[in-house]
Amino acid sequence: MKLARQRDKDAQMMSRERLLEAGEQAFRETSFSESGINDILSSSGVPKGSFYHHFPSKEAFGIAVADRYNETQITAARACLEDASLPHIDRVRSFFERAREDMGARKFQQGCLMCNLSTELADERPAFQAALDTHWQGMTAVLAECLNNVNLSEIGLEHLTPAQAADWLMNAWSGALTRMKASGNDEPLALFMRTIFKTKEQR
Repeated sequence: MKLARQRDKDAQMMSRERLLEAGEQAFRETSFSESGINDILSSSGVPKGSFYHHFPSKEAFGIAVADRYNETQITAARACLEDASLPHIDRVRSFFERAREDMGARKFQQGCLMCNLSTELADERPAFQAALDTHWQGMTAVLAECLNNVNLSEIGLEHLTPAQAADWLMNAWSGALTRMKASGNDEPLALFMRTIFKTKEQR
């Protein structure tokens, strides 16, 4: 009996994960508003009843997608920013360079899901606004922890506190990602790297 219950629980969790994966892909390819639940169900292979078992509404589902994406991004950020094998300034460079590589793997299309959702929904849906603001603060805090050990004059931000520098860097990076979507190429991200790290790009 216990084994059967555990199997049911595992199956439910797998269904939830497939829905969240399909939702992230759909939101990236179009937007939250343009992504239909039926399309998400079709691509995930999950029945409609299972969707509403996990999520009471499309908005709750969208926030869950954003939460999952944020958890993944925080884990990736910590892998760079807490890498004891590198000096702290190189950890910061690696953090942005890996994000840039991820955008390149997507052919500089789709952009950052958190940026996209913030632009689309933050000023229209209070629940989304609260969740996304928490996500931005969490990512900025992880970056600020690393910047506590960086000579901020190396990146031209010595007039700011580490927390303010982290906030500014995330704002500037987000702007570069938005411009990247419009240009469809790497140049906005390359310019960010050249500006912050004062090095000539090799590509």
